[in-house]
Amino acid sequence: MNLLASKYLINSPIEWLLDESDPSISYLTRRDILKDERCIDLYPKIAESTEIGKLIGKTGAILGDSKNHDIYYSGTIWCFAEAVERGLDMRSPVIRETAEFIISRCQTPSGGFSLKWKPQAELACRTGDMVRLLLKAGFNDNTIRNGVRWITNHQRHDGGWLHCPLAGICDQFKLILLNRPGKGLTRESDDAVTSCIYATIACSMALAEYRNKTGSRVNDPIMKKAAEFFLKRSLFKNSSKEPIKPRSSWNRDFRLLGYPVLSQYDILYGLLFIARAGFLGDRRAGEAFNLVISKQNGDGTWNMENARTGMMHGNEPKKHTGKKSKWVTLQVMRLLKHHGTIDGAGE
Repeated sequence: MNLLASKYLINSPIEWLLDESDPSISYLTRRDILKDERCIDLYPKIAESTEIGKLIGKTGAILGDSKNHDIYYSGTIWCFAEAVERGLDMRSPVIRETAEFIISRCQTPSGGFSLKWKPQAELACRTGDMVRLLLKAGFNDNTIRNGVRWITNHQRHDGGWLHCPLAGICDQFKLILLNRPGKGLTRESDDAVTSCIYATIACSMALAEYRNKTGSRVNDPIMKKAAEFFLKRSLFKNSSKEPIKPRSSWNRDFRLLGYPVLSQYDILYGLLFIARAGFLGDRRAGEAFNLVISKQNGDGTWNMENARTGMMHGNEPKKHTGKKSKWVTLQVMRLLKHHGTIDGAGE
């Protein structure tokens, strides 16, 4: 195997990523970084892996806990998201059945996706995440088109997305105790309210995935506005040019790297969208990009610094935080691949 080379890599992590002890990482590295069509031979090993086995529900027909499908790390939606991130797609019956289950219970006639609320109310972060995940899993039907239409119709004045029925403690208690949405949608048309960074990255990545899968560039102007939302903030700063202080229960610092799966964000994930949108050359992305590269270990790997709710391994953070991470390293390799600064690969 020829090692990957890049002016940004101290050493190549490729052999470490290709170790088949983790079939998902090996498969995704071959598919996304090496562009090796033989990765298809590894696909059955993903479905048979211990990690996927843990995501299978009690019936075996769909993933996760279908009675509590919104619960992180055990509910059907999370297990579907993690399985897709690990490389499973609609070739597997369990993915097809799980997708059908989620769509039937969570997608509204408008095309948006709702949590387990009564009455249903769409929210931007969940809609963006589900459209992205369904596209990654190989779906491209009316479910996708309606979801994309919902996303494009709800971009706000600042290029981001907000659309969430929750605003404040009272709404959160209403959700927890009564499973009801609150009054947060009153903020949607208020230009004084900044869009949500979590919702914005979810919808932005969905549009990037849609362009990648379909080749359609009809939404490029919307993606450009979304990219500007992040670039204006250098991907992690507020209007005072200070690091944004997110909710501590969800994320301590957007500069800490993890692997976002659902409604999460870090600068690496933001940079990946900027690269996919075609704006990584913008000087305003430079500080975040240099910061990511500076976190590299001597062997060309990166550590997992953030394993909070919504990140991969967020249900067992102490086991993974502060240690070399194949997931974070793979994400950096994807960024460099989009940047066009990886050379080599192949056998």
